[in-house]
Amino acid sequence: MRILLIGNSKSTEVLADYFTQNPDNIVFSTLNNTSAEFIDIATQNTLELKDFALANEMSLSILCDKESILSPIATEFREAGLNIFAPDNEHKIINSKIWTKKFIYKNKIPTPKFQFFEKPQAAIDCVRKNKFPVVIKPDTFGAIGTRICETFGSAKLAIEEFFDNGFKKVLMEEYAWGKEFSIYTICDGYNPLILCEISKYQNSFASLGVDFLNDKERETLKNEIIIPFVNTLNKENGEYIGILGFNFIKSSEKISLLGINPFFKDIDAQIAIKGVKEDWVKLFESAISGTMCLDFKKINAAQDYILTYEFYENGKKEDICAQAKSFNTARKILYDEGANKNEVEEALKFWKY
Repeated sequence: MRILLIGNSKSTEVLADYFTQNPDNIVFSTLNNTSAEFIDIATQNTLELKDFALANEMSLSILCDKESILSPIATEFREAGLNIFAPDNEHKIINSKIWTKKFIYKNKIPTPKFQFFEKPQAAIDCVRKNKFPVVIKPDTFGAIGTRICETFGSAKLAIEEFFDNGFKKVLMEEYAWGKEFSIYTICDGYNPLILCEISKYQNSFASLGVDFLNDKERETLKNEIIIPFVNTLNKENGEYIGILGFNFIKSSEKISLLGINPFFKDIDAQIAIKGVKEDWVKLFESAISGTMCLDFKKINAAQDYILTYEFYENGKKEDICAQAKSFNTARKILYDEGANKNEVEEALKFWKY
């Protein structure tokens, strides 16, 4: 199997590590310093990437981050007869957070209250009257991400920064209090298949295998939100083939949908990919061919707990991923990597042991 990974995300690195463990695979990556063979072609050089894939007879190509997904790569590869796993880059759900929020609201899915603005002064006038904290996001993907603002001054600066950097619209939403978690699915243009559920710990920790949701809550989210959401998306916006991550927040009163990811978040990548005990080549190929729900009835998850710890050292973000079968092992991993007692307790308090 000849595989090409396109993107500069953590997912690219983790998938490179996964695929190269099979000696029958020949794996190339546009991200340097992975276990795959590096190809020095920028993701914006679509034609050069296509020529490389054709010349090297790639069996499967995967777009691993939002920048590559939003590029024309998938269209060019498909027109050349190349097998590629990625949604259509014209899907509005991957290039407009405002469109996504409106889609969520239209489908009567609980979500924090939101407004959007096309003029900076209108947004500033509105935020002046808001309760804080408030969440402010650019509508489209870019180098600047979401801001959680606790004062009018910080909110005003965020709004001005977004518009000054060329964003045409900003999304402002009510800050939701509660425990965040994500449910990742893989879609074949017909139905979604749930891959895993990942819980967040103060935006620094994540784990797979915790009993954060009960079975009734899981079934409700699957049957009343995720499946109807994807079915409506396919009907109204074209078939979606790719990863969809549903970002939720659970309070004492309800579970709300915050937003959608078109691939794995960096902090979730290792957990999601290593936590699924299935053949990822077969998963991707089944999704592309539209036979996923015939080939897979249910995803098998890892039996071990998987822990990701994200931290900063000398200004540079580092990630640690480890598998731990017991609370004590997980605790030792965190202490060895420099986490303090409060961080460890917060990270592990929902774990079964």
